[in-house]
Amino acid sequence: MKRLLLFVLMATAFVYFWQAFNQIPLRVIGQPTSTGLLQRDKEAPFFAGLRAATKIPFQVVYQPVDALAIKDTFQLQMLKSGQFDLVSLRFIQNAELEPSLAGIDLVGMIPDYSMAQQVIAAYAGTVDRNLQEKFNAKLLGIWSFGPQEFFCSKPIQRLADIKGLKIRVGGPAMSPFVLAFGGVPAVIPFEDTKSALAIGLVDCAITSAASANTAGWLEHANHSFPLAVQFGLNGYAISLSKWNALSSRDQSILADTFAAYTTELWRFTQELQADATSCNTGGECKNGNRFQAKAVTPVPQDVALMRDIMMRTVFPQWAEKCEKLSPGCVREWKEKLAAVVGQ
Repeated sequence: MKRLLLFVLMATAFVYFWQAFNQIPLRVIGQPTSTGLLQRDKEAPFFAGLRAATKIPFQVVYQPVDALAIKDTFQLQMLKSGQFDLVSLRFIQNAELEPSLAGIDLVGMIPDYSMAQQVIAAYAGTVDRNLQEKFNAKLLGIWSFGPQEFFCSKPIQRLADIKGLKIRVGGPAMSPFVLAFGGVPAVIPFEDTKSALAIGLVDCAITSAASANTAGWLEHANHSFPLAVQFGLNGYAISLSKWNALSSRDQSILADTFAAYTTELWRFTQELQADATSCNTGGECKNGNRFQAKAVTPVPQDVALMRDIMMRTVFPQWAEKCEKLSPGCVREWKEKLAAVVGQ
């Protein structure tokens, strides 16, 4: 009996220490909490359940980016340096370091969800290759916050009406577009935008309908101009060091898990977009806060003008930066995306 008891204790201890030894630490940076339901109801639960879903012994430490004393513009450096293992990668905020993050979502290029999916299918491989070669990171999937629109404290009926207005943008890639219409771009972090609108530091700000609703921007910006100037593409990227440490079987499982998750995010964000648009303008409201913003339907001439500005102003400025950092990138963009986006 004593021998049996000793054997059981030894076996239990072995299993315990083997499980402890076999942990795979996974340090994750998530979306800011100000992104609302997407972060709270989708992203945080996904990472909380990642170990159970994959049966890979991850020891996940997940933190929204605003819980850390860092800006979301440093995500690629943190992956490369090994400070974090996986990030919810904010494309606009990190596009200055990696131009393909802007090239996949150029201002004025993507008008709807269908086009967004086509662009991703054609160009995601380019983004993945560049992240691997330059930042020791692998792309696990791409999703969208939804159409990026104008929310203003002053009425605008046409794109031309932003002339002279101060416009909050998420990153420098949006600046050429705003400047082309005589607006004054101001790069302001998402979490600081509500206060910037409140004190009149900016007249308008650009984001998705759901993000604007969650962040309370419409308390100070009660005019909506729903022209999709960008599509708010984001992704998930894991350090190659962490990825290569996994077995080929675990790599396949993790890739499939993220593919299913990002597919769900596309469905979820489309629902959020529709509901938030209704909430923002005083209609039926299931998930957000009801506001009474006045919405103006963009005229076809503005849609055409936006596309024209994209090719005449936005694309050339992006191409110049891109060629300096990644020679040959313009040729590759044209080969993969020109036919897709009708250019």
